[in-house]
Amino acid sequence: MKGIKMKKISNYIICGLFFVTLNNCADFLDRDPSNSLSKGEVWKSDEYAVNAVNGGLYKVANQDYALQGYGVRFSSWGPDGFNYFYSSSMETGVATPSESFFLNFYAGWYNMIRVANEIIYNLDGNEYITSDLRERLTAEAKYFRGMGHFLLWHFFKDVVIRDKPLPPNETNLPKSSAEQVLAFCRQDFKDASEVLPVDYDANEWGRITKGAAITMLGKTYLYNKEWGLAATEFKKLLSSPYTYDLHPNYAELFDWKTEKNEEVVQSLQYVGVTDYGSGYDTWYGTRSNNSYGGAECVASYATMANYTHKDGTAINFSTRPKRLDYSDEESYGVDLMNWYSNLLNSGDLDKRLTANIIMPTTLFQGKDNAWFELYWPYAAYANRQSEPYALRLEFSNYALLPWRKLVNVGTENSKGSPNDFPLIRFADVLLMYAEAENEDVGPTSDVYNAINRVRERAGLDPLPSGLSSSQMQRAIRLERLREFPGEGHLFLDVRRWGLAHTSDPVFGLNNDVLDFRGEKLFTRVFPQKYYEWPIPQADLEINKAIVQNPLWEE
Repeated sequence: MKGIKMKKISNYIICGLFFVTLNNCADFLDRDPSNSLSKGEVWKSDEYAVNAVNGGLYKVANQDYALQGYGVRFSSWGPDGFNYFYSSSMETGVATPSESFFLNFYAGWYNMIRVANEIIYNLDGNEYITSDLRERLTAEAKYFRGMGHFLLWHFFKDVVIRDKPLPPNETNLPKSSAEQVLAFCRQDFKDASEVLPVDYDANEWGRITKGAAITMLGKTYLYNKEWGLAATEFKKLLSSPYTYDLHPNYAELFDWKTEKNEEVVQSLQYVGVTDYGSGYDTWYGTRSNNSYGGAECVASYATMANYTHKDGTAINFSTRPKRLDYSDEESYGVDLMNWYSNLLNSGDLDKRLTANIIMPTTLFQGKDNAWFELYWPYAAYANRQSEPYALRLEFSNYALLPWRKLVNVGTENSKGSPNDFPLIRFADVLLMYAEAENEDVGPTSDVYNAINRVRERAGLDPLPSGLSSSQMQRAIRLERLREFPGEGHLFLDVRRWGLAHTSDPVFGLNNDVLDFRGEKLFTRVFPQKYYEWPIPQADLEINKAIVQNPLWEE
């Protein structure tokens, strides 16, 4: 088995024997560091140390504004989705340093760093812990510490580096430069990759692996446009001793019954305890307990419209019925649904389209195992009482696209979703490698092979030969849109590509947001200052040694 999933509830994430020593995990996670951090009973045995890491570090990483909410939060602001209520300050370009989401991310990543630092401190030179285990647990902690600093670097640029636990009276530290922050997290990933194993025994499924650390090291180069170094790191994972591969069935990657597979490099695992499950059912549309499918995030028109036929030709949306050509709503709705039905029944579309999105006229098993069909709820269908019922979002006058991926079906409990969240997949490694290699030396055979592996699984023909570097660049970016919608990566992509502030029809975020009729919902705005998030106002008031990022100064 490969991947770095957190093991199930029996051993991972829960506190286990950690309860014996500290009463509960919250006490460990919430306490302030003291001037003399005690290497107490919890750090005097291998078993206790493992439980401390599981119940502390992995638990914190699995929280919403650390890593668990990565997909939904960033997809709501990226080209692949938008906020269901589409009035967020982030999307309309009026966010201020006082916004709660800036603080939530900032605090979530620093909390992950804090816990990692405490673990590193308590393991350092600890003779009670077996040396090999001590080194491995330290490497796991460095991985998460590096991840926290990497995300802070990407979004906030100049931030405070936290490399050790500090008492409250010593926490007013100045910012380090973006270059220093990048170098710091890069060193953490290097250190982790040198120690972590390629894989674990089956009973250790869930722990951070060497492959995950190498991937993140490669991302530090990729995001900084150091193309050759990025390609070198990603290429390591394409051959022995690594055995990652694309899972044959794309849809199964997001089904809890088959989610542990050869494609997973890192995922955040569901844990069957109240409030510990994945939130994706609620975030992406609860259809198990609520047939109306209310959601925090829905798929974007751009995501749907940029899938293709098997041969790579675009879907011709110009033939889709238009409201202005009809005298009544119902006739328009019938023809519109027939158009979508014919499209989806053509049999030559990218397989990922219907695996990612519940398209108009397609079926979904929901509450009480009944079947629902997505219609734009004009009168003939809005109140349909016979099965399949009309699946619609709560705002029935909007023609929106619900997510299919990562959402439960039937009678499964929606409040503790069993779906793991895949943070790194091998498909991501392949496409990042293709991108780095193309930017470094052009569209070589290795570039074609990497992207075509992803396309083949989707049922698509290989890319045509003879593409220029710029044509291949666009092809790779489009492939990322089709492969990763709803997984959070694309918001980071358009930021690092410098396209977020543009009106690029696919990747730009200064565009009209459309429904599946092609009708405007609202206009999204991405000011250039959004490339560098503001230091949260709350932290400025606490730490007098730091100043606000320039573009956010009033």
